[in-house]
Amino acid sequence: MASGLPESPYLSSIRRLNRFLDTYAPKRSGYNKDQVATDLSKYLGLSLKRSVYFDDTIAFRFSHVSGASFSNTVLGLSTLLQYDERPFVVMAVHEQQLTPLLANTTFLKKISHSSHQLRIDNVRGSFLGHDIVRTYDGISNEPRNFERLFLIHREFTTDENLVRLIDATGNIVGTGKKFSATRDEITTLLKAPKTAASVSGTKEYRNIKQRLDSIVAARREAILKAAATSNINTRGNEIEQIISDAANQHGLEDMQFDLPDGITVLIDVKTKMLDLQSSPKGYNVDKVLAKLSSGNVTVAFYFVGVDRAARTIVTSLVSILDSYLLNATRIQFHWAGRNSRGVTQLTGEFSKVFAPGFSEHIDDAEAQAFLIRLLEL
Repeated sequence: MASGLPESPYLSSIRRLNRFLDTYAPKRSGYNKDQVATDLSKYLGLSLKRSVYFDDTIAFRFSHVSGASFSNTVLGLSTLLQYDERPFVVMAVHEQQLTPLLANTTFLKKISHSSHQLRIDNVRGSFLGHDIVRTYDGISNEPRNFERLFLIHREFTTDENLVRLIDATGNIVGTGKKFSATRDEITTLLKAPKTAASVSGTKEYRNIKQRLDSIVAARREAILKAAATSNINTRGNEIEQIISDAANQHGLEDMQFDLPDGITVLIDVKTKMLDLQSSPKGYNVDKVLAKLSSGNVTVAFYFVGVDRAARTIVTSLVSILDSYLLNATRIQFHWAGRNSRGVTQLTGEFSKVFAPGFSEHIDDAEAQAFLIRLLEL
C-alpha cells in the first residue's frame, strides 16, 4: 500500500494471515484440518458459523485434501455470498502442505455441484476445489497476491459475478450478445485511434472537461457526501449519477457530447478514491467495439479523484486509447463467456492522470494493436 494511505481492514487481515502462515508452516511436519482451523481461528480471533470461520474482515473454509486433485465440494454458493464482501479464503489442507486460495465469486470458474436451475433469482449449487482459479489475469492465486486480487474483486458486483457464473455453469442461455464486426466495421474500428487523436487537445475537447469540471464544482458537497459511502459500487454509482443527472443504466457511456466536426465523444465517469487502493472496472469490451465501429466516435474516461480526508476533488479527461492508460488496462479473460468478450479493468498504476502537467497521447499503431486484441477475444 502506498505510504500515508489508511489501511483497509480487509487488507490488514490478509497481512495478518500471511504473518501467521510465515511462522506456522516452518514449525510443522504435517497438517490436520481441525488443528489448522483451531490455530488460525485463535490467532485471528474468528467465530464459527456452520462450516465458515469468520470475522468482519475475512472468512475461511477449511477442507481436507487426501489426493493430488482438490475435487472436494467446498461450499454452497448461497453461503459464499454471505461473506463475499470480505476476503474469502479456502484453506486446502494436505497432509504435508497448506494451499490457501482466494475463493470470492470473482475467482470461481463455475458452479459444479447440484446447480440445476441456477438463476439470478434462484441461487443454488456448490463449488468444488477445482472450480477456484489458480491464476487470474496472470496473477497467481496465492497469499502473497491476495491483497491485489481482493482489490480486483471489490470492483465487481454480486449480480455481475452471478450472471457470469450462470453463463459458465451452462444452465441457461447467456443474456449478453457478442459483437460481430463486418469487414467494413473492422476498417472503421481501426480508424478509431486517429479519430481520438484528432480530437485530443482541441478547444472543443478542452471545453468538455471545463463543462464537466463546472458540474463537479457546483455539486462538490454532494460528491463528497457520496464519497463517504463505504460500499464501493454504491459509491461509484452515486457519484456518476450526481455528475451525469442520469439513473444508473449500466450502459457504456454516462454522458455524450457532439462536436461541430461531427465526432461524438462518449464519456464514462470513473471515481477514484485517492486515499484508498483500488482497481476500477473499465468497460464492456463488446460495447466499446460496437461504438467505435460505428464511425466518428471516441470514448474517454472522466476521472474524478476524491481525497476524503482533505475534502479535495481533482479531475482528468483521458481517452481510453491513451498510451499511458493502455499500459494500466487489463483485459479480464476470466469474464469472457460464450456471449461476451468480457470487461477491462484498470489494475495498473494510473494516478499520473491527475498530475497537473499530464497530457494524453495516442499512438496509432499501439492503439490499433490493442483494438485488434479486443476484437480477437
